[in-house]
Amino acid sequence: MACASPVRPSLGSAMKASQHLRCSICLDFYTDPVTTVCGHTFCLTCLDRNRHYNDTGCPLCKNFLGGSGQLRVNVVLKALVEEEVEALRANTCSGSPDEVPCDLCPASRRLRAVKSCLVCLSSYCAEHLGPHVDRLRLKGHKLVAPLGDLDQRACLIHGRALELYRPKCEGRDTACLCTMCVEEGDVVIPVETARDRKKSEWGKIKSGIKEQIRERENKLKEFQTLALDCKTQIEAEMKEVKGVFVEVMKAVRRAEEEALGPLEERKRRVDEEEQKLQRGLEEEIGKFEDFVTRLSQLEDDEDHVQSLQRSPSDPALKGMRDWTDVAMDTDLSFGTLRITQATMMTDIEAEFEKLTSLEMSRIQKFLADVTLDPDTAHPHLIVSKDGREVSYGDERLDVSDGPQRFDTFSSVLAHDVLFSSGRAYWEVEVGDKTGWDIGVASEEANRKGAISFKPRDGYWALVLYGEGQYAALDDPRVSLSLQTKPRKVGVFVDRKEGLVSFYDADVKGHIYSFTGCSFSMGLRLFPYFSPHLSTGQNSEPLVISPVKHCT
Repeated sequence: MACASPVRPSLGSAMKASQHLRCSICLDFYTDPVTTVCGHTFCLTCLDRNRHYNDTGCPLCKNFLGGSGQLRVNVVLKALVEEEVEALRANTCSGSPDEVPCDLCPASRRLRAVKSCLVCLSSYCAEHLGPHVDRLRLKGHKLVAPLGDLDQRACLIHGRALELYRPKCEGRDTACLCTMCVEEGDVVIPVETARDRKKSEWGKIKSGIKEQIRERENKLKEFQTLALDCKTQIEAEMKEVKGVFVEVMKAVRRAEEEALGPLEERKRRVDEEEQKLQRGLEEEIGKFEDFVTRLSQLEDDEDHVQSLQRSPSDPALKGMRDWTDVAMDTDLSFGTLRITQATMMTDIEAEFEKLTSLEMSRIQKFLADVTLDPDTAHPHLIVSKDGREVSYGDERLDVSDGPQRFDTFSSVLAHDVLFSSGRAYWEVEVGDKTGWDIGVASEEANRKGAISFKPRDGYWALVLYGEGQYAALDDPRVSLSLQTKPRKVGVFVDRKEGLVSFYDADVKGHIYSFTGCSFSMGLRLFPYFSPHLSTGQNSEPLVISPVKHCT
């Protein structure tokens, strides 16, 4: 037959039993308890003190006690007392901030509260919680885990529990009220109902915030992928550049550093931008997660009043950045390689043409659809219907002389293609022509009368004139010595880098670059063309051609 497990008394019954373990003289727990011949028990020291100052009778029944030598400490009772004292010490408040003391215990021995009543606005230990369990009128009170500051849940004016909630209405803010705070015209609901409604709102807010977290996490992954791809491309190009410099003499080591420097700098800027974007996203993700945690805590809080009072007034988290259209700049610069090449010795130019191929492989993605604007053409110029060709005609056309039209030089501009990205590339077939201008013009550049085709006047152009003479219309003019006659000229413009570069598109060779160009902010740039006069072989048109991607 199995033995029944002993039933452990509740803390409340144990507290009642502890009253029998107290000395009737000092009213504290027994210290070395002794039992007299009459059956009463006292502390040994208390009884000796009573016998010394009073008489030899029992303090309770006055029966004669005899000599003190007849008294012996009750070791069993002493052990029970020590166990009881230890049990009470374990439940006594230590003063820790996270402990809530019982409001009914004496100040000298305050036990830890096991429950707080939101109606009585008091906290109780197991002993003093008894009435809330036994008495019918108290059983309906709301008991929760011990709460430290019950004043926050009480009306400090009327001393009553905050049982009602007033939603925000015209001229009145939200507030938790007691029954006596309600004024005429107030619309109030029980705090339990209000919390349930708020809990539903918090759930929607959490869902929205979690979605924003997911969007930012996806954006973070996007930026990390872009940065990785860009750095991979940079590293591949660095390898190619290093391969070029392996073949050069020690005398050009400085030039090698100048060529690699911009790539290293670009990689550093990409790293910095990636880290900056990553920090921004991770910071906002952290804020959103903290906000979700706060809402979760409010949802789990059994105290309706506190959860409503701690409810954030602005769940939208103002100040968060809209990342929808944020993009990472992963484009690469071009101009510095040209500057580096200009310093190189003649006998290694062939090696540096490999860098030109590298540049042209980059610029293909900036191919622009360029078409001529006939409203800007000199009256002697003939522009094809598709806007791809222009040639010089012997007869002057009957066209209006608007402010946008060239009136002296046989020039024409294309429509604005410069440029949503700030970069553009196009190619022009010049064939066997003996004279032409090709380049870029600023919106503010003069088109009337005598024109100075220089960068300071808003023109960046290449010219073929005379007996096969090429020149860059820089300040001063730069004569160019080309090994082969280009039949197709490529033009690349980078507003951000202040760069206008010209290439022999057929052989993928560099012709000339304007670097450090000062493009006025807010002013447009236009492709610029001049087919020159039609004399002999120069009667062919300039043709803007589709660009094939370099392999």
